[in-house]
Amino acid sequence: MTNRPKSSLLAFVLAATPLGLGAQEPPPAPPSPPVEVELSTVREVFAYPTFTRRNPFLPLEAGGNLRFEQLSLLGIVYSPDPSASVAILSTGSVQVAPDGTTTAVQGNGYYAKVGERIGNVTIREIQRDRVIVDVEEFGLTERRTMIFTSRRQGGSQ
Repeated sequence: MTNRPKSSLLAFVLAATPLGLGAQEPPPAPPSPPVEVELSTVREVFAYPTFTRRNPFLPLEAGGNLRFEQLSLLGIVYSPDPSASVAILSTGSVQVAPDGTTTAVQGNGYYAKVGERIGNVTIREIQRDRVIVDVEEFGLTERRTMIFTSRRQGGSQ
């Protein structure tokens, strides 16, 4: 191999490259027609099946802040016509002393007919000595019975 000066190699490369090739720009693209865009707003809606579990988007006290455990059955006004019967419920209670005197404990009273709702309790049936209710807790409904025992029947109330 022969030793050529580096300057001659550079001269050869510059002579082989056409002038202005690297400096050329591509031709401008033709203008594109304006594009019409249709904007739409879509609202996302959530549906939650309550038949299997409690809806987490509702507060725990969705049915009101009164709970079944706070209610006591004070009396029943019974009628053979189910729509005329009334259950007397209270958040208070009645204390009966051994001598038979009664003392009321403070609370709210409710007169409820079949189909009415008090807190998480719905009245389903009123009988002579009991009230059948549906209690809704955490999305589940449980049927419960409130039994009224009068002093004549040997109860303490």
